[in-house]
Amino acid sequence: MKREPAGLVVVAGAALVFVVVLLFGRNALVAPRGVVGGVSPAGAPAPAAPTPLPELLVRTKDGGKRSLAGASGKLLVIHFWATWCPPCVEELPGLLDFSREIKNRKDVELVAVSVDDDFRTVETWLRKRKAEDLPIALDPDRAAARKFGTEKFPETWFVSPKGDVLEHIAGPLEWSRKDVRERIAAMLRS
Repeated sequence: MKREPAGLVVVAGAALVFVVVLLFGRNALVAPRGVVGGVSPAGAPAPAAPTPLPELLVRTKDGGKRSLAGASGKLLVIHFWATWCPPCVEELPGLLDFSREIKNRKDVELVAVSVDDDFRTVETWLRKRKAEDLPIALDPDRAAARKFGTEKFPETWFVSPKGDVLEHIAGPLEWSRKDVRERIAAMLRS
């Protein structure tokens, strides 16, 4: 059996690492999917200091508009998603479980902001998955998502009771993971 020179193996390994970093960013090698508490899977660092939430208007089911900015007095979880997004579909069962667990709590609120075109599409899609109770809003022109810098879905933002952005997660989140639940609990205590 012919052996490759050790130098060639090292160069090939270094080239592979370079390509992965070039394509996916430096955190692609170290950040697991759905990281909470500092760096998202896409490598976006969490804010070093609380940042005020920008003015965000989303559409409500009754045809009105709701502002997500300002102090709500509770931890606000803003989750941008779409029915046509495979990672969003994969994430839905865990998000729905989380939503049902916090439904009657006074200290936390989830708003699942769909970037689909209309409520009929979203509601039909949710009904087929027995998820009609997911608290949704609509951002069909993606104006609210753009104010956050959200371009890929899903993305989740955690906003303090005072209206400051605490955390940002780019990509799907494993809502049932222990470290995710511990981080959310820590945000509720802060």
